[in-house]
Amino acid sequence: MRRGWLVAGVAVLAWPGMVAAQEAEQRQEPLEFIYSSARITKDDIVVTARRREESAQDVPIALTALSGAQVTVPGTIGLAQVQQLAPSLQLTATNPRNTNINIRGLGATPAFASLGLEYGAGVYVDQVYYSRPAQTAFDLYDLQRVEVLRGPQGTLFGKNTTAGAISLTTEAPSFTPGFRGEISLGNYRTLQARATGTAPITDSIAVRLTVTNTLRDKGFQTIPRQGGRRVHDLASFGARGQILFDNHDAFSLRLIGDYSSLEQDCCTGVTTTIRTTRIDGTALPNNFLIRTARAGYAPLPIDPDARQLETNRPFSVDMETYGGTAIADYDLGAATITSVTGWRKLDYKPATDGDVIGLDIFENAGVRETQEQFSQELRVASNGKRTIDYVAGLYYFWQRIDDRFFTIYGRDAALWILGPATPGGTAPSVGGQAALNGLFADGSATARTRSYAAFGEATWNIADTLSLTGGLRYTHEKKDGAFGQIQRGPALTPGEVLLGAQAIRNAFAANIPTFLAETREDNLSGRATASWKPVEGVLAYVTYARGFKSGGLNLNATAAPSVIDPEKVQNWEAGLKTQFLDDRVTLNLAAFTQTVRNYQSQQIDTRIAQTAYIANVGTVRSRGLEMDVRVRPVTGLSLFASGAYTDATYRSFTNAPCPVEYLGLATVCDLSGRRLPGVSKWAASVGGEYRAALGNGHEIVFAADHAYRSSFYTTYNLAADSLAGSYHVTNASIGLRAADGQWGVALFARNLFDTTYESIINPSAFNTGQSTAILGDPRTWGVTLRTAL
Repeated sequence: MRRGWLVAGVAVLAWPGMVAAQEAEQRQEPLEFIYSSARITKDDIVVTARRREESAQDVPIALTALSGAQVTVPGTIGLAQVQQLAPSLQLTATNPRNTNINIRGLGATPAFASLGLEYGAGVYVDQVYYSRPAQTAFDLYDLQRVEVLRGPQGTLFGKNTTAGAISLTTEAPSFTPGFRGEISLGNYRTLQARATGTAPITDSIAVRLTVTNTLRDKGFQTIPRQGGRRVHDLASFGARGQILFDNHDAFSLRLIGDYSSLEQDCCTGVTTTIRTTRIDGTALPNNFLIRTARAGYAPLPIDPDARQLETNRPFSVDMETYGGTAIADYDLGAATITSVTGWRKLDYKPATDGDVIGLDIFENAGVRETQEQFSQELRVASNGKRTIDYVAGLYYFWQRIDDRFFTIYGRDAALWILGPATPGGTAPSVGGQAALNGLFADGSATARTRSYAAFGEATWNIADTLSLTGGLRYTHEKKDGAFGQIQRGPALTPGEVLLGAQAIRNAFAANIPTFLAETREDNLSGRATASWKPVEGVLAYVTYARGFKSGGLNLNATAAPSVIDPEKVQNWEAGLKTQFLDDRVTLNLAAFTQTVRNYQSQQIDTRIAQTAYIANVGTVRSRGLEMDVRVRPVTGLSLFASGAYTDATYRSFTNAPCPVEYLGLATVCDLSGRRLPGVSKWAASVGGEYRAALGNGHEIVFAADHAYRSSFYTTYNLAADSLAGSYHVTNASIGLRAADGQWGVALFARNLFDTTYESIINPSAFNTGQSTAILGDPRTWGVTLRTAL
């Protein structure tokens, strides 16, 4: 089906290209080689970090500004390349739903999702807030730019974001016809086709259509016990249609509709550790090897490099997301009024072999989620640069999330979880087997959010070299939700009930009558900035900001409090932005310290079925230094380097549930002063590109980028076995293109040296001592053919 969509989409996209060929004798701009992560021109990237178009070098905010050509890399989808080029940004995920974005070590617990909790790092696409990070798992082909804004951004950006924001801006329709497309063929039987075209319909109406399709038929992982079957394949389709109404005077209206789908046989981890001892060196009770021995099961050797799985049940992800955006601008001369309306929907359907081994402990487990949101923003912003520049507006956000929690226990659950009927035996009790075999914990939850905000920010340009900025945001937010659980399973006989089967069922899948939870908050947040330009090409600034993230709801089967407190953030930042040597060198520096009270964190009850809940853990602090350098030493050569040192720690977390290495020794651990999970202390990215003209009018291009991240923990309680090691990843490409930009061919490689590294490490259920990891992609390579008309 999707191959059919792809052919139809490319055929439609060819239409504006043919128009372009007929109406334009030459292309307006050269074909960009999208693997060129180091592309630098003398002109700065224009950003909208303060809701107006400005040069990135003139904005007193720590940010990473990337062009679309830098991040739309062949063979990838989502934000993978953005993370490669922005060291302060770190992504962790076990599946598309459980995706987490951290900026400066803050955002949310790694690879965690909850319908009752928002994320500290917000994602905005064409000015619309995307509530669920899963919605970013789309192809970024038609991007104009990406801005990674570091630190609290609640004053001007829709929802309050305490850690930062990622703002993605797609290419708008143009009244100059144009078309570009590409096809990439790679290892693992990968085929990726992408195209975008734009054309005028009338003097005041223009359209754009973008279609992408990525197929990987040969997965990254194998299952030896299923004849070496390959899994972790990929089928991703996306389409975005746009209409622009522009009277070329004062009014414009841009309508955007998009759809994307993702199907994968994923996301199951490989075993990285089997712990058999506790922190004091004594044996870990009832550990993984003891359990496999009594079950007569021989686990695979621990070898993450082999990328082998042990699962025996189907696992998959099927996700669709779609929505519409309307952006209206009316230029009054002195100011512009802007309206941004957004509606989105997400449907996520997983299947999971929750025990990750070849036993039927779980037959299926996971969360099916549907999400719908609507947002409306209305703002007014002054035009040009005046003595007082200002932005003010109103914002409304509504969301509903419906989750279906399902855990189905299998025939091996009783022996694995409860143990044998007799000491040293290999068979479960009759009551235990009757209780757990086929037991179905069927939970459902609904959460709704309504948020209202009024905001404003003004900049007083005291002189050409000195300005003061102040902004405030008032937010009123209400969340309410409900949860209930039904116990299902084969009927029990009176004899099985007498043997304790019903009591066991009640312990693992209790009937929970529907309960309600609600929280309301009012908050005033804001920021103040002083900026100074002592000489041309130098900007120094200092900022104080206060951020806010609303309280959360625990809508699950745990005994955790149903409502948790909101987060409150204070951030101090100082920065220096410079350009010199005829703008051939750009050097930006930033130092920051950020404190979060009532930090909202995931916690997991591993005693039963990995039941996650949220809690306030006290106070955390993130402080550090950041550097960005871009250099154009000679014609055709551009280089970049970015680095981040992030010291993110729990300042007060005295009652953390202890990890498995403390099993039977302690239940509560003091993590005060320890590192936060999900953040590397050191991270860096370097790269470059060299373009050389050939005598025949063609151009050859070499490009490479390299990223490094130091080790980081991936569980909230800093389990010893959850420490992901440091790693290096290198990407490279070489290409040939026509001087007029009408065609190009390139060879590319990602993870060139085939580094094996962990994205996330999770402990298995029931405190067995086994840990599994979702690995980063192995080396991928291929060839890309491009054309532009």
